[in-house]
Amino acid sequence: MNYKIIFIYILSFLCVTSCNNKKDVDITPYITEPKADSIYQLAIALVNSSFDVDSTSKAMVLLDQALSIDSMNPDYYGVKAKLLAEMGYLDSALNIQTLADQKGAITGEYLFQLGLFQAAKDKDGEAHKSFERSNNYLKAVLEKYPDSLGAFMIQQAAYALYKGEDSLFMNDIRTIRKRYPDRLMEIEMTRRLDPSSLIKQLKNIEKNAIIEDMTIDLDSLEKNN
Repeated sequence: MNYKIIFIYILSFLCVTSCNNKKDVDITPYITEPKADSIYQLAIALVNSSFDVDSTSKAMVLLDQALSIDSMNPDYYGVKAKLLAEMGYLDSALNIQTLADQKGAITGEYLFQLGLFQAAKDKDGEAHKSFERSNNYLKAVLEKYPDSLGAFMIQQAAYALYKGEDSLFMNDIRTIRKRYPDRLMEIEMTRRLDPSSLIKQLKNIEKNAIIEDMTIDLDSLEKNN
């Protein structure tokens, strides 16, 4: 079953940054540990080559190996959490992303992802704070890197979810097209998205995964009888 959802498409645009707080955001790219990063790249290649349960499971084993070497890289946590969410294991995804946040291994991208997970589990107060933090962090990123369309897209989505108004997402389309004249196709593919639909998709994926697991259990029970 293909569990990929639209928010993965949005997240893929964001530049990798490291953020601390609104007033003093460190947007210096995280310095990777070479051995850990080589393992991480193997995991990414494995997922990109074939999205199935077996490949995803192997990729997560690799991510755990990378984390055992470098436990502060935001990407290792964020990608593992994303894969778990795609498979319908939303509780596990939330736990992983929450741990990363507690350790400080988090970026504006993954704060947005954390907010989505929290909202999908009906932790609305926590999600509201995560979307606010994501919005603030990414605004700081855009002050230094105004040409980053990925940071802009997620900042806009985080702001819309923070305010609870889907209509706020990329609403000034003329200005956006003028700001990113070479990225019009990506803008058109994304601008009609309702950010709140990402939360609904996560809920549906978890629900479908639970139903599928129950079906498998029933089939096994019938065979045993």
